[in-house]
Amino acid sequence: MKLSRRDWLGGLAAAGAGAVLGGRSLAQTTRKTKLINVHHHLTSPAYVKFLQDNKVRQFPNKSAQQGLEEMDKAGIDTAICSIIGPGIHFGNLADTRRMARACNEYAAKLVSDYPGRFGIFTVLPLPDIDGSLKEIEYGFDTLKADGVYLFTNWGEMPLYGDKYIGDPALAPIYQELNRRKAVIYTHPKDNACCREIIPGLSDTTIEYGTDTTRAIASLLFSGTASKYPDVKFIMSHAGGTMPFLISRFIGGAAAYLQEGGKLKAGAPPERARPTLPKGPLYELQKFYWDTANAANPISLSALRRMLPFEQILFGADFPFADLAEDRKLLAASATLSPKELEQIGYDNVIRLLPKYKV
Repeated sequence: MKLSRRDWLGGLAAAGAGAVLGGRSLAQTTRKTKLINVHHHLTSPAYVKFLQDNKVRQFPNKSAQQGLEEMDKAGIDTAICSIIGPGIHFGNLADTRRMARACNEYAAKLVSDYPGRFGIFTVLPLPDIDGSLKEIEYGFDTLKADGVYLFTNWGEMPLYGDKYIGDPALAPIYQELNRRKAVIYTHPKDNACCREIIPGLSDTTIEYGTDTTRAIASLLFSGTASKYPDVKFIMSHAGGTMPFLISRFIGGAAAYLQEGGKLKAGAPPERARPTLPKGPLYELQKFYWDTANAANPISLSALRRMLPFEQILFGADFPFADLAEDRKLLAASATLSPKELEQIGYDNVIRLLPKYKV
């Protein structure tokens, strides 16, 4: 069953879903706005082959055509593409550069082959700083990318990193991205420190959310977020555990509550420090946060209280999530109004990525 716009806006998974789209994408209807997903994994054949050949990871890889079919069923018009973990660095920097280029050119071909349906977050060949600067230039100037893609951790270790994205070693990259006023989309992966800690439990269950929070802490307390104010960060999975650890980051959160139950940056007991002259909450509320894997009232309610609504973006974790089901769950959470559900998938996104405005 394909979701009608009424399902999305009103959460009417039964009666509202009766609207027939006749096999068309919602991009082909007369809507005034589009639905844009910022969290969509489409992985190049070269990268898939590497992961499979080296038995690094098994995952439900799907083709671009399968992605489009699921997007159409869910009423998603445009998906901004990124690769999956654990990353493209496996010891040899030359191979890492070639893999980055293969992934990025594959995404660019999708953009060309399916106009209006896909976008690109350019993957960088870290830990190669010079190679990453060249890939930024190629990604933005030649491939017309929407932003760059950073895993929460990186480093010299093959596949699993031992450094975080606020590390000072990335200063040349942030200087260039700040100059370009670029978007950085972040996504977690396993860290070398914390793999397979609990037998029988996938690292993604705990570590993805936890590693996202570690990366956020790295950006804040290293001073990276405040030093490069024109870089725009998107945090995936609603910021992982960040909304639930807010008191640990800013102090007694109750003192921040203002009318409407929102957190207000700069209120006591938040203390400025050299790396955070305006305090951590100020920087947190500048970040953007997607809804992937957070389509439930607990996660969404915490996120809404932590930051301005305009910073929330629609994300659905293809191919790991059923896109249509994810939309139903968002509507059923009763945390976002019908108008707000529309806004997170369009208005908030085009504020960050204006080229998708209709």
